[in-house]
Amino acid sequence: MAGEDAVKPKAPSKPRIDAIDGCRFALVLPIVIAHFARFSTRNERLLKIMTQENVLVGGFFVISGYVAAYTATKLGERAADERKLARPELFFWQKVM
Repeated sequence: MAGEDAVKPKAPSKPRIDAIDGCRFALVLPIVIAHFARFSTRNERLLKIMTQENVLVGGFFVISGYVAAYTATKLGERAADERKLARPELFFWQKVM
């Protein structure tokens, strides 16, 4: 049929890496808990342990940078996607929303 011939094959998409999402969650959860622990306790020892989240923040930013680079490049190439570079504000708001 003529309608079947008009269907374009779907371009291969990048697989989602669930392990990276899990790592990001594992890094963010203690950070969020530490932010609330500052208001919920006066235990000095617990506060010292919980306020060392700066190491976790660094790890989160490293992984997030990898995710940003992974989503901004084409599959199998080391070049940026021209469509995303043409309107970077649209790409930004799609990721934020």
